[in-house]
Amino acid sequence: MGRVYAPGEHYEPSEFPSALAIGDSWFWYPNNNILGTLTRHKLVSADHSRVQNLGYNGALLQDYVGAGRHARTVEHYLSPNFSRGWSEFYISGAGNDVVAYGLALKPNCVGITDPEKCIHEGRMNDLLRSLSTSLGSLIHNIRWAYRKDPDAKHPIFLNGYDYPVPDGRGFAGGKGWLAPAMNQAGVERDVEFRKHVARVVIDQIADDVFKAFHSPANMVIYLDSRGTLPTTPLEYEKYWANEMHPTNLGFKTIIEENWLPTLKKYGIAN
Repeated sequence: MGRVYAPGEHYEPSEFPSALAIGDSWFWYPNNNILGTLTRHKLVSADHSRVQNLGYNGALLQDYVGAGRHARTVEHYLSPNFSRGWSEFYISGAGNDVVAYGLALKPNCVGITDPEKCIHEGRMNDLLRSLSTSLGSLIHNIRWAYRKDPDAKHPIFLNGYDYPVPDGRGFAGGKGWLAPAMNQAGVERDVEFRKHVARVVIDQIADDVFKAFHSPANMVIYLDSRGTLPTTPLEYEKYWANEMHPTNLGFKTIIEENWLPTLKKYGIAN
């Protein structure tokens, strides 16, 4: 039976997790998240159905490296007492960083009719550089843990986000993350226009950060979920719980369409 362990949880006898996951709310979202969906899926091998999860809702990618507030926790789980047990790694990060950078929007988008021109080039460059630096450091730290065993190059899977709908829905009826930033910047209120703006942001991160690290030969694999879930009216709410997190159905769809075909190649799924 699959299980996701939180930091500090004691493992059941003979149930040491096979995977170490480090990431944001796509790994932590209550009731429905990508790790819970993965570990419970019938096609996932029993040997790979237990995951140690690190990270916290709201954490930035940079929080897991260097002097970041969760970096010591990551180091702890990469120490020799733990590292010899991991056979794969999952990383999810960037969503909170995007919000912290105000979606890299221009301070004043009033009157802009081209969604791509709402993006501030300097802010976007700063965001992408920060994400790339943090992700590169995290991958390096994982590889460093196995530096004395060059044959132990375990796969590292990078979670990619799908295109969201900035409709203002947040967690448990609260305010969202994308619409408030767009409101503050004076972005055109039309939801199709705003979806296009969000798409530009997601594509920039995917193409300039995640795809840049994608190297199956080096066992770093980007799981690209773009365009998987519907964003059309009357349908998207079945797949999106709010602006940034899928529903159970949404996570299941992403797992089955984007994760499992790749995980099968590494013996993690059947």
